[in-house]
Amino acid sequence: MKNNQFIPLIFLLFLVACQGYSTPSNLRLTDLSIIQLRAMQIRQFDQLDITQMMSAMIKTLANLDFQIVRVDSSINLIEAIRLENNNIMQANVIITKLSVKGLTTIRVVLRYNQNFVTSPQTYQDFFDTLSHFLS
Repeated sequence: MKNNQFIPLIFLLFLVACQGYSTPSNLRLTDLSIIQLRAMQIRQFDQLDITQMMSAMIKTLANLDFQIVRVDSSINLIEAIRLENNNIMQANVIITKLSVKGLTTIRVVLRYNQNFVTSPQTYQDFFDTLSHFLS
């Protein structure tokens, strides 16, 4: 019976511990439709060499102060993180080759403390840096 008295206290402490964190205003985390979010996350390039694309993406991430956590060339996936004032920015990059159209598609998914980043400027800056390394 005494153990049951601590359950509400433990639950309350858990809720307090999970209370929020501050998010920089320039990352603007909002509720967008999946279509709007994907439109920001995806870009197509004329570059068809996956190896060059992977290399340029790794340089882009490093230039933006991300640390590469995992590179899986069998599925063209790059995972990276960046720590900012005890907060985590996570980047997952998937590169696919569309041989029919002669294009390579890159999808960058950015998360800030597990929330999707929905700021168009953040993604634009990311793809601008990538374009620099592709030229």
